[in-house]
Amino acid sequence: MKQKFLSIDLIFFKEVIRLASYRQRGKKWEYRIRYVDPACGKTKEISKGGFRTKSEAKLAASELEKQIYLGKHSLLENREKLIKDWFNEWLEVYGSQVQLRTLKNRKTYVNNQIIPYLGDFKLNQLPRLEYQKFINRLTENYSLGTVKAIHSIFCIAINKAVELEMLTYNKYRNISIKKEKDLSERKINYLTRDEVTIFMDTAKQCPFYQYIVAITLLRTGMRKGELIALHWDDINFKDKTISITKTRSSHGVKPPKTKRSMRTISIDDTLVTELKKYQTWQKRNKLKYGANYIEQEYMITQANGKALSEFRINDIMKAITNKAKLHHISPHGLRHTHAIMLLESGADIKFVSDRLGHTNIKMTADVYLHITKKYESENITKLDRYLSN
Repeated sequence: MKQKFLSIDLIFFKEVIRLASYRQRGKKWEYRIRYVDPACGKTKEISKGGFRTKSEAKLAASELEKQIYLGKHSLLENREKLIKDWFNEWLEVYGSQVQLRTLKNRKTYVNNQIIPYLGDFKLNQLPRLEYQKFINRLTENYSLGTVKAIHSIFCIAINKAVELEMLTYNKYRNISIKKEKDLSERKINYLTRDEVTIFMDTAKQCPFYQYIVAITLLRTGMRKGELIALHWDDINFKDKTISITKTRSSHGVKPPKTKRSMRTISIDDTLVTELKKYQTWQKRNKLKYGANYIEQEYMITQANGKALSEFRINDIMKAITNKAKLHHISPHGLRHTHAIMLLESGADIKFVSDRLGHTNIKMTADVYLHITKKYESENITKLDRYLSN
C-alpha cells in the first residue's frame, strides 16, 4: 500500500513539475525549472544562476522542486495576493529605508495612481498590455518626469517581489513611455519677453516681499527650495554673487540634490539694488513689529519676519499671474524663463547649464531643445556668411 501511494505521489509530482534543466554560463551554473501553476493551469518557469558547480545548482533546484510540490514556495503562497496588498506591505516594510520625502512621494503615487487603476489585479496576473494602457493614460495627464517616477516606483516594488521569489521576473521592464514634446509644445510654463514686463510691473504693485520673490527667481533661475533656504550670509554684495548651498522644503533643510547644484552665481546690478532695499525694509519692519517680530535665520520673509514656505511661493506666483491676467506659471516657470532669456541673448549653453546647476550640458540642451536648435541654425548662417566673404 505504501509503495502504491508513493507511485501516485511521483505521478502527481511529474505532472506539476517538469525535470529541471541546467546550463553553464561562463564559469557559473544555472538551473531552470518548469512547473504547472495550479491557480491558472499554465506552465511557468523559474531560473536562477550564479552557482559555482553543477552540483550546487542541482541541490538548490531539488529544494525548490520540493517547495513547489508541497505548495510552500512563495510563488504559490502569494498567488492570490493583490497588487494593492503587496504595495501597501512593501511601503510598510521597506519605507523606512528611504528619506521621508521620498517615502511621502511614493505613498502619494501608490495611493493616487497605482492602486486605483491596478490594485485589484493579482500580483502575478497583471498583463503587460494592461500595464502599458495604464502608462498611456498617465502620459495624457502628467509630465514625462511624473510618469517616469510612477513607473520607477512600480518597478522597484515589483523587483522586490522578484527578489523575494513572489514573482519569477519583472515583465514590466522596458515599457514604452511616450516621449514628452519639447518646451515650446508643452503646457506653457514660461514667459515671453513682453509677458515678463507685464509680470514684473504687476509684481511691483504687490507686497514688497512678493516682488522680491519674483525678481530673485527671474534674475537668478534658482529653484524655489533654494530661494527659501537662503541666508543673508549667502549674499555677497561686494562681489555681486549668491552662494547656493542648500535647499529647504516642508521636510527640512538639506544639501542640493546633486553636487552641480551647489554653486555660486553672479547677479546683476538691478538685483543687487533691490536686495539692498529689501534688507533695509526688513530692518524697518523689525523695529515696527518690535517683540512681535519673528526672529529666524532665513532671508525671504513676510513683513512680520515669518519665513516663507515652498507652498507660499506657489501662492505668490499664482497671485501675481492672476492679477496680471497672464497664463499661470509655476515658480519653476521663472527658472525656465531665465534660461530662455539667457539663451536668446546669446549666452553659451555651458554657462546656462552651470548657472542652473544642471547635472550636465546634455540635460540643459534637452530641456531647451527648441532654443538651441534655433541658434544652431543662426550660427550656421553666420559661418556661411563668414566663409563667403
